[in-house]
Amino acid sequence: MADSRNKGAAFERDIVKRLNNFFEAQGVDVHCKRNLDQYQAKNLCDITIPGYAIECKAYKDGWWFQKAWWEQVCTAAGNDIPALVWKFNNKPIRVTLPMSVFSPSYADLEGVFVISFDDWLEMLAKDWIPNQKAA
Repeated sequence: MADSRNKGAAFERDIVKRLNNFFEAQGVDVHCKRNLDQYQAKNLCDITIPGYAIECKAYKDGWWFQKAWWEQVCTAAGNDIPALVWKFNNKPIRVTLPMSVFSPSYADLEGVFVISFDDWLEMLAKDWIPNQKAA
């Protein structure tokens, strides 16, 4: 159990570092950090950035995210957009997002889509960053 907790924490730190490097490169004054309160209370996400609740999962074996992971981040998100960032050993980092992020016309759909972490950063640069700079 301790090994899996350490692996999860290391993955969260890696995602925070990647996000903060991305924000700095984009010239956005957003700094994220791990939500350490998640260990003290239920239904809290691992990382937050304005408008997003991020849950990170890192596992040794597998090919696809688990429905329970998605349900966990949706519960923790509240009014924010849930983002499930996950990976398995020797596989790329992926991000699961609600269809409404892809297109507002899909807001009533309960489906999700999965993209690479780099594609999610591109999506943030295009759609999220301009709103942060305007705020």
